[in-house]
Amino acid sequence: VQHPMRGLFLRNYLAHIARDKLPDVGSEYSIDAGGDVQDSLDFIIQNFSETNRLWVRMQNQGPVKDKKRREKERQDLRILVGTNLVRLSQLEGVDVHLYKETALPRILEQVANCKDSIAQSYLMDCIIHVFPDDFHLATLDAFLQTCTQLKEKVNVRGILESMMDRLSGYADGNKGVVIPDDIEAFQIFNQCVTKLLNERTNLDLAEILRLEKALLNFALKCYPQNMQYVNLCLAQ
Repeated sequence: VQHPMRGLFLRNYLAHIARDKLPDVGSEYSIDAGGDVQDSLDFIIQNFSETNRLWVRMQNQGPVKDKKRREKERQDLRILVGTNLVRLSQLEGVDVHLYKETALPRILEQVANCKDSIAQSYLMDCIIHVFPDDFHLATLDAFLQTCTQLKEKVNVRGILESMMDRLSGYADGNKGVVIPDDIEAFQIFNQCVTKLLNERTNLDLAEILRLEKALLNFALKCYPQNMQYVNLCLAQ
C-alpha cells in the first residue's frame, strides 16, 4: 500500500481481526496449539512499528501549505497507533520481566528512531498511561534515558511530570509504600532532569521551574521522610 493513511487503516483492521486469536495465558491458541505469548508480543510490536511508520509518513504527504491540516489529521488518527500498545498491555502473559527485557526496548527504539515530535510526544504519553505502575518502576531508567533522546520540539517536561504524577498517585493509593529499596527512583529522575538542563540550553526559566517543582513534589510524596531529596531540589 503506497498511501500511508490507507495503510494505517489496513494495519488497524489487521490488529482488530487478530485480537481474539493471539496466543495468551489460558487461550485456545496457546502452547498446545503451537503458539505462546512471545508470538503475540512479536506480532503486536511488529504491527505497532509498521503503523507508526505509516503515521509518520503522513507528515510528508502533500504541499508545505497543508502542513497544519496534516498535523490535525495525524492527531485525529493517533489512536490507531496507540491501540497496539493498549492490546499489548492486555496480554496476561506479558509480565514485568518480559516487558522489561523484550517489549519496552523495542517500543522505545521505535519511538527514538522515528525522529518525529508528534509521534514521540504521543507514544511516550501512551506508554505512561497504558502499562501498570510496577512495570514503570522496573523500567524507569530506560524510559527516562529515551526522554533525553527526543526531538527538541517534544515537551519532555510534560512527559517527566506525567510519569512523576503517575508514580506519586500510586504512592498515595498505597499509603506511601510504592518505591522498592532497590529502585532509586528519585536519583534516576534527578539525573534525567540534570542532563536535560545541561543539554537543552534553550529551555526558558518557566519550564525549568516547572520541572524542578515536579521533582520536588515527587520527592515530597514518595519520600516524605527524606529531607535530603527536598534540600537537593531547593539547592538546584
